[in-house]
Amino acid sequence: MSWREPGIYRWSVKILAIPISGNNICEMLQSWWTRTSLDNAIEMIRIMFPCLVFWEVWKEQKKRVSEARIAERISAEQNGGIDCRTIKNSDNQLMLQNESDEHREKGCMKHGICSHEVLRDRESDSNSNVDCNKMMRKASFKLSWWCKGENGDQHKHDIVSFEKGNITTAERSSKQISLKWESDPQTVLILTKPNSVSVRILCAQMVRWLKEKKKINIYVEPRVRVELLTESTNFNYVQTWKDDREILLLHTKVDLVITLGGDGTVLWAASMFKGPVPPIVPFSLGSLGFMTPFHSEHFKECLDSILRGPISITLRHRLLCRVVRDAAKNECETEEPILVLNEVTIDRGISSYLTNLECYCDNSFVTCVQGDGLILSTTSGSTAYSLAAGGSMVHPQVPGILFTPICPHSLSFRPLILPEHVTVRIVVPFNSRSPAWASFDGKDRKQLAAGDALLCSMAPWPVPTACQVDSTNDFLRSIHEGLHWNLRKTQSFDGPQEL
Repeated sequence: MSWREPGIYRWSVKILAIPISGNNICEMLQSWWTRTSLDNAIEMIRIMFPCLVFWEVWKEQKKRVSEARIAERISAEQNGGIDCRTIKNSDNQLMLQNESDEHREKGCMKHGICSHEVLRDRESDSNSNVDCNKMMRKASFKLSWWCKGENGDQHKHDIVSFEKGNITTAERSSKQISLKWESDPQTVLILTKPNSVSVRILCAQMVRWLKEKKKINIYVEPRVRVELLTESTNFNYVQTWKDDREILLLHTKVDLVITLGGDGTVLWAASMFKGPVPPIVPFSLGSLGFMTPFHSEHFKECLDSILRGPISITLRHRLLCRVVRDAAKNECETEEPILVLNEVTIDRGISSYLTNLECYCDNSFVTCVQGDGLILSTTSGSTAYSLAAGGSMVHPQVPGILFTPICPHSLSFRPLILPEHVTVRIVVPFNSRSPAWASFDGKDRKQLAAGDALLCSMAPWPVPTACQVDSTNDFLRSIHEGLHWNLRKTQSFDGPQEL
């Protein structure tokens, strides 16, 4: 039997010429079967069978690759934002070449902000026929950063420019973040500090004023609703929730969150939202007020101004923490992520042995911590535990991770401030004498045994808090009033003088 025989040659050419699909092949084989001899059919099946096998294997491989990429993207999104490097490594070289220009324009957008370099040569663009002497001059370039948003031009801020060999720092186009309401707020959530008579009285006054004067729908915690109804049955319009599932949907119902208490109440409000957080208006009714700039005596004027807008806000970054046990097959098999607004602390607990921790920043080894423990703090938490352990105070809108040791067993171990885009990995080595303990904003304590790891990265959902004046003014006033920072007597004029 030869390929040159009329029957087999004609139908082979037709089958190879048509688009390959299961239906077309079946139709062609059925038509050919009725018109040719049994010998030709057997020969055709023998020739086409390897092609069909190869086609099915190729489809299965393509399906597996596609499912693996989708799984990587879903896992990255669930663990606090898509990691651009993971996606790039999983894609093939052809897709990287086609998408390289798009990535340079949009940035990798990891955690909402991604620094990148934009190279520009203005003179060479305007005049392509320059001589060799002009081509020898220094190139011009700009460094810029992008925020995630629909209108790219509004979110691009040049921070450094390099023009003809001179490096200058350019002024940012937006020094303060402003929030302007596109529609009037309709629903407010009020969270209060428990076991306080003054807070309970203020809450009742605020609820009554918001409902009567502003026609606002009000949510409170279940215990607060019981307290209000105990005081008066007229508060039956106040709404609450029944279970944790309804709490997860609060961000879809609430336009504004009001906290009545101290910084702890703000931490509690932030912990209720596992994803996006509505703007928070914190009133100072506690012992600490680094995040509570508003005073309760003027709550009507403050809320009236905030509901009208626009308002200045501070975006307080949070850390996304994940515990990976030694028995896990990979870093994707983590426990439920925990969001912290202040810090995560790894300490030795009740053990008398020093804490032994191996620390990594992305894939780079940082150091081995031997001491009482380690604090990984946000910049909002820089005035909390990190400050008591010797860390620096940092403006809350500076995106970074504070790396502060607790009583280190080395005098040269000084605190660090790491950029916001890195992932910090803390591992308890197998030669550690005792396990470590991790606490998240002072609660949810977890034991870390030998081989366990803690992953910390910047969460994609910051906590927006309203400012009384602006972010910088509120921060400086809080450290002056809360810490009496650099408060001392002024030198007298009648002291010794230089002759």
